Amino acid sequence: MNASLVIASPPSRAQQIHSFLQQNNLQAWISWRPDELVMLSGYFPFWGASLLINFVDAEPVLFVPKIEPRDHIPAGLQVQEYPWGDMKCSDPYAVLASIVGDALLNAKVRAKQAGMNPSAARISLPIQAAEQIPMPENFAGLLSDVASQPNALCLANFAKLYSRKTAEETQAIRLANQVASVGLQAFFNNLQAGIAEAEIGAAVESAIYRQIGRDGIFHSRGWAMVQSGPNSADAGRFNRSTARRLEDGDLVLIELATCVNGYWSDLTRTASVGSPKPEAASILEIVKGAQRAAINGVRPGISAGDIDAIARDKIAAQGLAAYFTHHTGHHVGFRYHDPGFGILPGESSVLEPGMIITIEPGVYVPERGAGARIEDNVLVTESGHEILSRKMGSEEHGESGRDEPS
Repeated sequence: MNASLVIASPPSRAQQIHSFLQQNNLQAWISWRPDELVMLSGYFPFWGASLLINFVDAEPVLFVPKIEPRDHIPAGLQVQEYPWGDMKCSDPYAVLASIVGDALLNAKVRAKQAGMNPSAARISLPIQAAEQIPMPENFAGLLSDVASQPNALCLANFAKLYSRKTAEETQAIRLANQVASVGLQAFFNNLQAGIAEAEIGAAVESAIYRQIGRDGIFHSRGWAMVQSGPNSADAGRFNRSTARRLEDGDLVLIELATCVNGYWSDLTRTASVGSPKPEAASILEIVKGAQRAAINGVRPGISAGDIDAIARDKIAAQGLAAYFTHHTGHHVGFRYHDPGFGILPGESSVLEPGMIITIEPGVYVPERGAGARIEDNVLVTESGHEILSRKMGSEEHGESGRDEPS
Protein backbone atom coordinates (compact mmCIF):
# COMPACT_ATOMS: atom_id res chain seq x y z
CA MET A 1 0.00 0.00 0.00
CA ASN A 2 1.21 3.49 -0.81
CA ALA A 3 2.32 5.10 2.45
CA SER A 4 0.72 8.39 1.42
CA LEU A 5 -2.68 6.76 0.90
CA VAL A 6 -5.07 7.63 3.72
CA ILE A 7 -8.55 6.12 3.71
CA ALA A 8 -10.77 7.34 6.54
CA SER A 9 -13.15 5.16 8.49
CA PRO A 10 -16.73 5.13 7.20
CA PRO A 11 -19.05 7.97 8.26
CA SER A 12 -22.24 7.23 10.16
CA ARG A 13 -25.12 5.65 8.27
CA ALA A 14 -27.13 8.87 8.50
CA GLN A 15 -24.20 10.79 6.99
CA GLN A 16 -23.83 8.24 4.20
CA ILE A 17 -27.53 8.52 3.31
CA HIS A 18 -27.42 12.32 3.43
CA SER A 19 -24.38 12.43 1.16
CA PHE A 20 -25.97 9.98 -1.28
CA LEU A 21 -29.13 12.06 -1.56
CA GLN A 22 -27.24 15.33 -2.00
CA GLN A 23 -24.80 13.94 -4.57
CA ASN A 24 -27.69 12.59 -6.64
CA ASN A 25 -29.85 15.75 -6.34
CA LEU A 26 -32.55 13.93 -4.39
CA GLN A 27 -34.67 15.02 -1.46
CA ALA A 28 -35.97 11.56 -0.57
CA TRP A 29 -35.40 7.86 -1.19
CA ILE A 30 -38.08 5.15 -1.01
CA SER A 31 -37.21 1.59 0.00
CA TRP A 32 -39.15 -1.59 0.71
CA ARG A 33 -36.68 -4.47 0.27
CA PRO A 34 -35.68 -6.02 3.62
CA ASP A 35 -31.93 -5.56 3.20
CA GLU A 36 -32.42 -1.91 2.19
CA LEU A 37 -34.55 -1.28 5.28
CA VAL A 38 -31.92 -2.88 7.52
CA MET A 39 -29.15 -0.83 5.92
CA LEU A 40 -31.02 2.49 5.90
CA SER A 41 -32.74 2.27 9.29
CA GLY A 42 -31.69 -0.86 11.21
CA TYR A 43 -35.26 -2.17 10.90
CA PHE A 44 -35.79 -5.81 9.87
CA PRO A 45 -39.38 -6.33 8.67
CA PHE A 46 -41.46 -9.34 9.64
CA TRP A 47 -43.77 -9.65 6.65
CA GLY A 48 -41.70 -7.77 4.10
CA ALA A 49 -44.54 -5.39 3.34
CA SER A 50 -43.07 -2.32 5.06
CA LEU A 51 -41.83 0.81 3.31
CA LEU A 52 -39.33 3.47 4.36
CA ILE A 53 -38.78 7.05 3.21
CA ASN A 54 -35.42 8.62 4.00
CA PHE A 55 -35.43 12.41 3.65
CA VAL A 56 -32.38 14.60 3.12
CA ASP A 57 -33.34 16.91 5.98
CA ALA A 58 -36.11 15.23 8.01
CA GLU A 59 -36.71 12.18 10.19
CA PRO A 60 -37.31 8.93 8.25
CA VAL A 61 -40.89 7.66 7.97
CA LEU A 62 -41.65 3.94 8.19
CA PHE A 63 -44.94 2.54 6.90
CA VAL A 64 -45.85 -0.83 8.40
CA PRO A 65 -48.73 -3.28 7.87
CA LYS A 66 -51.54 -3.31 10.39
CA ILE A 67 -50.47 -6.80 11.49
CA GLU A 68 -46.71 -6.11 11.69
CA PRO A 69 -45.06 -6.86 15.08
CA ARG A 70 -43.85 -3.63 16.68
CA ASP A 71 -41.38 -4.91 19.30
CA HIS A 72 -38.19 -4.47 17.29
CA ILE A 73 -38.76 -1.18 15.43
CA PRO A 74 -35.74 1.07 16.15
CA ALA A 75 -36.04 4.49 17.71
CA GLY A 76 -35.79 7.55 15.49
CA LEU A 77 -38.44 6.51 12.97
CA GLN A 78 -41.87 8.02 12.48
CA VAL A 79 -44.16 5.00 12.17
CA GLN A 80 -47.40 4.99 10.19
CA GLU A 81 -49.74 2.02 9.82
CA TYR A 82 -51.52 1.04 6.63
CA PRO A 83 -54.23 -1.61 6.15
CA TRP A 84 -52.19 -4.55 4.83
CA GLY A 85 -53.75 -7.53 6.62
CA ASP A 86 -57.09 -5.77 7.13
CA MET A 87 -59.79 -8.04 5.65
CA LYS A 88 -61.96 -4.99 4.95
CA CYS A 89 -59.34 -3.39 2.66
CA SER A 90 -59.38 -4.77 -0.89
CA ASP A 91 -56.24 -2.95 -2.11
CA PRO A 92 -53.81 -2.04 0.68
CA TYR A 93 -51.03 -1.30 -1.83
CA ALA A 94 -53.06 1.48 -3.39
CA VAL A 95 -53.61 2.90 0.09
CA LEU A 96 -49.87 2.67 0.77
CA ALA A 97 -49.00 4.43 -2.48
CA SER A 98 -51.46 7.18 -1.64
CA ILE A 99 -50.16 7.86 1.87
CA VAL A 100 -46.56 7.74 0.63
CA GLY A 101 -47.54 10.40 -1.87
CA ASP A 102 -49.10 12.45 0.92
CA ALA A 103 -45.91 12.19 3.02
CA LEU A 104 -43.78 13.40 0.12
CA LEU A 105 -46.24 16.19 -0.64
CA ASN A 106 -46.23 17.32 2.99
CA ALA A 107 -42.42 17.40 2.86
CA LYS A 108 -42.65 19.44 -0.37
CA VAL A 109 -40.75 16.77 -2.31
CA ARG A 110 -41.59 16.65 -6.02
CA ALA A 111 -41.59 13.37 -7.95
CA LYS A 112 -38.29 14.07 -9.69
CA GLN A 113 -36.69 14.69 -6.26
CA ALA A 114 -37.68 11.27 -4.85
CA GLY A 115 -35.88 8.13 -6.00
CA MET A 116 -36.29 4.41 -5.51
CA ASN A 117 -34.75 1.15 -6.62
CA PRO A 118 -37.39 -0.46 -8.88
CA SER A 119 -35.58 -3.79 -9.24
CA ALA A 120 -36.56 -6.83 -7.20
CA ALA A 121 -33.42 -8.81 -8.02
CA ARG A 122 -31.06 -10.26 -5.36
CA ILE A 123 -32.75 -9.27 -2.13
CA SER A 124 -32.73 -10.80 1.35
CA LEU A 125 -35.86 -12.30 2.83
CA PRO A 126 -37.87 -10.87 5.74
CA ILE A 127 -38.35 -12.65 9.07
CA GLN A 128 -41.30 -14.52 7.57
CA ALA A 129 -38.92 -16.19 5.13
CA ALA A 130 -41.11 -18.90 3.62
CA GLU A 131 -41.91 -16.62 0.66
CA GLN A 132 -40.47 -13.68 -1.22
CA ILE A 133 -41.57 -10.26 0.02
CA PRO A 134 -45.26 -9.76 -0.85
CA MET A 135 -45.07 -6.45 -2.71
CA PRO A 136 -46.83 -6.82 -6.07
CA GLU A 137 -44.85 -6.83 -9.31
CA ASN A 138 -46.29 -3.47 -10.33
CA PHE A 139 -45.62 -1.77 -6.99
CA ALA A 140 -42.97 0.56 -8.41
CA GLY A 141 -45.54 1.57 -11.02
CA LEU A 142 -47.98 2.52 -8.28
CA LEU A 143 -45.40 5.01 -7.03
CA SER A 144 -44.48 6.42 -10.44
CA ASP A 145 -46.57 9.56 -9.91
CA VAL A 146 -44.72 10.47 -6.69
CA ALA A 147 -41.18 9.18 -7.36
CA SER A 148 -38.82 8.79 -10.28
CA GLN A 149 -36.75 5.79 -11.33
CA PRO A 150 -33.10 6.88 -11.05
CA ASN A 151 -30.55 6.42 -13.79
CA ALA A 152 -27.89 3.71 -13.74
CA LEU A 153 -25.30 5.97 -12.08
CA CYS A 154 -27.63 6.80 -9.21
CA LEU A 155 -28.45 3.12 -8.67
CA ALA A 156 -24.74 2.29 -8.73
CA ASN A 157 -24.15 4.97 -6.09
CA PHE A 158 -26.94 3.49 -4.01
CA ALA A 159 -25.34 0.04 -4.20
CA LYS A 160 -22.13 1.55 -2.80
CA LEU A 161 -23.98 2.29 0.43
CA TYR A 162 -23.75 -1.43 1.19
CA SER A 163 -19.96 -1.49 1.04
CA ARG A 164 -18.74 0.26 4.20
CA LYS A 165 -20.33 -0.74 7.48
CA THR A 166 -20.49 1.49 10.52
CA ALA A 167 -19.27 0.41 13.95
CA GLU A 168 -22.84 -0.43 15.01
CA GLU A 169 -23.46 -2.47 11.87
CA THR A 170 -20.15 -4.27 12.27
CA GLN A 171 -21.13 -5.23 15.79
CA ALA A 172 -24.42 -6.64 14.49
CA ILE A 173 -22.54 -8.67 11.86
CA ARG A 174 -20.08 -9.79 14.54
CA LEU A 175 -23.08 -11.11 16.50
CA ALA A 176 -24.27 -13.02 13.42
CA ASN A 177 -20.83 -14.61 13.24
CA GLN A 178 -20.93 -15.50 16.93
CA VAL A 179 -24.26 -17.23 16.44
CA ALA A 180 -22.92 -18.99 13.35
CA SER A 181 -20.07 -20.32 15.48
CA VAL A 182 -22.64 -22.10 17.65
CA GLY A 183 -23.89 -23.81 14.51
CA LEU A 184 -20.35 -24.69 13.45
CA GLN A 185 -19.72 -26.27 16.83
CA ALA A 186 -22.75 -28.49 16.21
CA PHE A 187 -21.22 -29.40 12.83
CA PHE A 188 -17.94 -30.50 14.42
CA ASN A 189 -19.75 -32.33 17.21
CA ASN A 190 -21.64 -34.46 14.69
CA LEU A 191 -18.73 -35.50 12.47
CA GLN A 192 -18.91 -39.25 12.78
CA ALA A 193 -19.28 -42.19 10.43
CA GLY A 194 -22.87 -43.22 9.79
CA ILE A 195 -24.57 -39.86 10.22
CA ALA A 196 -26.22 -38.34 7.14
CA GLU A 197 -25.31 -34.96 5.64
CA ALA A 198 -28.90 -33.77 6.14
CA GLU A 199 -28.86 -34.85 9.79
CA ILE A 200 -25.77 -32.73 10.42
CA GLY A 201 -27.38 -29.79 8.64
CA ALA A 202 -30.49 -30.15 10.80
CA ALA A 203 -28.39 -30.13 13.99
CA VAL A 204 -26.60 -26.96 12.86
CA GLU A 205 -29.79 -25.12 11.97
CA SER A 206 -31.46 -26.18 15.21
CA ALA A 207 -28.52 -24.85 17.27
CA ILE A 208 -28.76 -21.49 15.51
CA TYR A 209 -32.54 -21.23 15.86
CA ARG A 210 -32.26 -21.84 19.60
CA GLN A 211 -30.26 -18.61 20.02
CA ILE A 212 -33.45 -16.52 19.82
CA GLY A 213 -33.95 -14.73 23.13
CA ARG A 214 -30.24 -14.49 23.97
CA ASP A 215 -28.15 -11.31 23.72
CA GLY A 216 -31.00 -9.26 22.25
CA ILE A 217 -31.60 -11.77 19.43
CA PHE A 218 -35.18 -11.72 18.12
CA HIS A 219 -34.43 -13.56 14.87
CA SER A 220 -31.84 -16.27 14.26
CA ARG A 221 -31.89 -18.58 11.25
CA GLY A 222 -29.27 -20.70 9.54
CA TRP A 223 -29.05 -22.42 6.18
CA ALA A 224 -26.59 -25.30 6.45
CA MET A 225 -25.46 -27.22 3.37
CA VAL A 226 -23.26 -30.23 4.10
CA GLN A 227 -21.28 -32.21 1.52
CA SER A 228 -19.13 -35.24 2.32
CA GLY A 229 -16.67 -37.50 0.53
CA PRO A 230 -17.23 -37.39 -3.25
CA ASN A 231 -20.05 -34.88 -2.78
CA SER A 232 -17.51 -32.36 -1.43
CA ALA A 233 -15.86 -32.35 -4.85
CA ASP A 234 -19.05 -30.75 -6.21
CA ALA A 235 -18.88 -27.84 -3.73
CA GLY A 236 -17.18 -25.63 -6.29
CA ARG A 237 -20.37 -25.72 -8.37
CA PHE A 238 -23.21 -25.96 -5.85
CA ASN A 239 -23.96 -26.62 -2.18
CA ARG A 240 -26.64 -29.02 -0.99
CA SER A 241 -27.16 -31.64 1.70
CA THR A 242 -28.12 -35.19 0.73
CA ALA A 243 -28.94 -38.42 2.53
CA ARG A 244 -25.38 -39.70 2.05
CA ARG A 245 -23.91 -41.07 5.28
CA LEU A 246 -20.41 -40.08 6.32
CA GLU A 247 -17.57 -42.59 6.12
CA ASP A 248 -14.22 -42.75 7.88
CA GLY A 249 -11.63 -40.64 6.07
CA ASP A 250 -14.18 -38.37 4.37
CA LEU A 251 -13.64 -34.65 3.99
CA VAL A 252 -16.87 -32.93 5.01
CA LEU A 253 -17.66 -29.35 3.93
CA ILE A 254 -20.33 -27.10 5.40
CA GLU A 255 -21.51 -23.90 3.70
CA LEU A 256 -23.42 -21.90 6.33
CA ALA A 257 -25.50 -18.77 5.82
CA THR A 258 -26.71 -17.21 9.08
CA CYS A 259 -29.12 -14.30 9.57
CA VAL A 260 -29.39 -12.65 13.00
CA ASN A 261 -31.72 -9.67 13.44
CA GLY A 262 -31.39 -8.95 9.71
CA TYR A 263 -27.57 -9.08 9.51
CA TRP A 264 -25.72 -11.91 7.79
CA SER A 265 -22.61 -14.03 8.02
CA ASP A 266 -21.34 -16.43 5.34
CA LEU A 267 -18.96 -19.13 6.53
CA THR A 268 -17.50 -22.41 5.29
CA ARG A 269 -15.55 -25.07 7.14
CA THR A 270 -14.02 -28.33 5.96
CA ALA A 271 -13.12 -31.10 8.37
CA SER A 272 -12.57 -34.85 8.28
CA VAL A 273 -14.17 -37.92 9.77
CA GLY A 274 -11.22 -39.43 11.61
CA SER A 275 -7.96 -39.23 9.72
CA PRO A 276 -8.44 -37.95 6.16
CA LYS A 277 -7.22 -39.99 3.24
CA PRO A 278 -3.81 -38.70 2.07
CA GLU A 279 -5.13 -37.50 -1.29
CA ALA A 280 -7.81 -35.50 0.54
CA ALA A 281 -5.58 -34.27 3.36
CA SER A 282 -3.24 -32.55 0.91
CA ILE A 283 -6.16 -30.62 -0.64
CA LEU A 284 -7.23 -29.34 2.77
CA GLU A 285 -3.73 -28.22 3.71
CA ILE A 286 -3.35 -26.33 0.43
CA VAL A 287 -6.65 -24.53 0.95
CA LYS A 288 -5.75 -23.66 4.55
CA GLY A 289 -2.47 -22.12 3.40
CA ALA A 290 -4.10 -20.16 0.56
CA GLN A 291 -6.77 -18.75 2.83
CA ARG A 292 -4.28 -17.82 5.54
CA ALA A 293 -2.09 -15.98 3.04
CA ALA A 294 -5.02 -14.10 1.48
CA ILE A 295 -6.37 -13.00 4.87
CA ASN A 296 -2.92 -11.79 5.88
CA GLY A 297 -2.94 -9.57 2.80
CA VAL A 298 -6.19 -7.77 3.66
CA ARG A 299 -5.60 -4.09 4.41
CA PRO A 300 -6.81 -0.68 3.18
CA GLY A 301 -5.60 0.27 -0.28
CA ILE A 302 -4.89 -3.21 -1.64
CA SER A 303 -6.92 -4.19 -4.68
CA ALA A 304 -9.45 -6.99 -4.63
CA GLY A 305 -7.61 -8.54 -7.57
CA ASP A 306 -4.38 -8.66 -5.60
CA ILE A 307 -6.09 -10.49 -2.72
CA ASP A 308 -7.54 -12.99 -5.17
CA ALA A 309 -4.11 -13.49 -6.72
CA ILE A 310 -2.52 -14.27 -3.35
CA ALA A 311 -4.89 -17.20 -2.82
CA ARG A 312 -4.95 -18.29 -6.46
CA ASP A 313 -1.16 -18.29 -6.80
CA LYS A 314 -0.76 -20.44 -3.69
CA ILE A 315 -3.09 -23.03 -5.17
CA ALA A 316 -1.55 -22.80 -8.63
CA ALA A 317 1.90 -23.43 -7.15
CA GLN A 318 0.64 -26.86 -6.11
CA GLY A 319 -0.57 -27.68 -9.61
CA LEU A 320 -4.26 -27.32 -8.74
CA ALA A 321 -5.16 -24.03 -10.44
CA ALA A 322 -7.81 -25.72 -12.61
CA TYR A 323 -9.61 -26.94 -9.48
CA PHE A 324 -10.14 -23.48 -7.92
CA THR A 325 -13.28 -22.68 -9.86
CA HIS A 326 -14.78 -19.57 -8.24
CA HIS A 327 -13.89 -16.12 -6.92
CA THR A 328 -12.01 -15.68 -3.65
CA GLY A 329 -14.72 -13.61 -1.98
CA HIS A 330 -17.43 -10.96 -1.89
CA HIS A 331 -19.00 -8.33 0.37
CA VAL A 332 -21.31 -9.61 3.12
CA GLY A 333 -23.44 -8.28 5.97
CA PHE A 334 -26.76 -6.82 4.85
CA ARG A 335 -27.27 -9.86 2.65
CA TYR A 336 -25.73 -13.29 2.26
CA HIS A 337 -24.01 -11.76 -0.78
CA ASP A 338 -23.93 -7.95 -0.63
CA PRO A 339 -23.69 -5.78 -3.74
CA GLY A 340 -20.22 -4.54 -4.57
CA PHE A 341 -17.07 -5.67 -6.31
CA GLY A 342 -15.95 -9.24 -5.95
CA ILE A 343 -12.59 -10.52 -4.74
CA LEU A 344 -11.80 -11.84 -8.18
CA PRO A 345 -9.05 -11.89 -10.83
CA GLY A 346 -8.14 -8.49 -12.22
CA GLU A 347 -10.53 -6.47 -10.01
CA SER A 348 -8.93 -3.05 -9.51
CA SER A 349 -11.28 -1.75 -6.78
CA VAL A 350 -9.44 -1.29 -3.48
CA LEU A 351 -10.38 -2.30 0.03
CA GLU A 352 -11.42 0.45 2.45
CA PRO A 353 -11.97 0.55 6.22
CA GLY A 354 -15.46 -0.62 7.11
CA MET A 355 -15.74 -3.15 4.31
CA ILE A 356 -16.58 -6.71 5.36
CA ILE A 357 -15.61 -9.35 2.84
CA THR A 358 -15.40 -13.10 2.66
CA ILE A 359 -12.14 -14.90 1.95
CA GLU A 360 -13.02 -18.37 0.68
CA PRO A 361 -10.57 -20.16 -1.61
CA GLY A 362 -11.44 -23.74 -2.47
CA VAL A 363 -10.09 -26.76 -4.33
CA TYR A 364 -12.42 -29.46 -5.65
CA VAL A 365 -10.91 -32.56 -7.27
CA PRO A 366 -13.40 -35.17 -8.50
CA GLU A 367 -10.54 -37.54 -9.35
CA ARG A 368 -9.65 -37.63 -5.66
CA GLY A 369 -13.26 -37.73 -4.49
CA ALA A 370 -12.74 -34.71 -2.29
CA GLY A 371 -13.04 -30.94 -2.10
CA ALA A 372 -12.27 -28.31 0.52
CA ARG A 373 -13.12 -24.66 1.17
CA ILE A 374 -12.59 -22.48 4.22
CA GLU A 375 -14.46 -19.17 4.44
CA ASP A 376 -14.24 -16.38 6.96
CA ASN A 377 -15.74 -12.90 7.24
CA VAL A 378 -13.02 -10.25 7.42
CA LEU A 379 -13.40 -6.61 8.42
CA VAL A 380 -11.03 -4.13 6.79
CA THR A 381 -9.73 -1.83 9.53
CA GLU A 382 -7.71 1.37 9.32
CA SER A 383 -4.49 -0.54 10.00
CA GLY A 384 -5.22 -3.96 8.51
CA HIS A 385 -8.01 -6.40 9.23
CA GLU A 386 -10.03 -8.25 11.86
CA ILE A 387 -11.42 -11.75 11.37
CA LEU A 388 -15.00 -11.54 12.64
CA SER A 389 -15.56 -15.29 12.48
CA ARG A 390 -12.64 -16.55 14.55
CA LYS A 391 -11.55 -16.70 18.21
CA MET A 392 -14.97 -17.96 19.20
CA GLY A 393 -14.38 -21.22 20.96
CA SER A 394 -13.17 -24.76 20.59
CA GLU A 395 -14.41 -25.21 17.03
CA GLU A 396 -11.47 -23.12 15.82
CA HIS A 397 -8.74 -25.37 17.20
CA GLY A 398 -7.31 -28.74 16.37
CA GLU A 399 -7.22 -30.58 13.08
CA SER A 400 -8.95 -30.38 9.73
CA GLY A 401 -9.27 -26.67 9.03
CA ARG A 402 -10.26 -25.54 12.51
CA ASP A 403 -7.10 -23.59 13.21
CA GLU A 404 -7.12 -19.83 13.21
CA PRO A 405 -5.48 -17.94 10.32
CA SER A 406 -2.70 -15.72 11.57
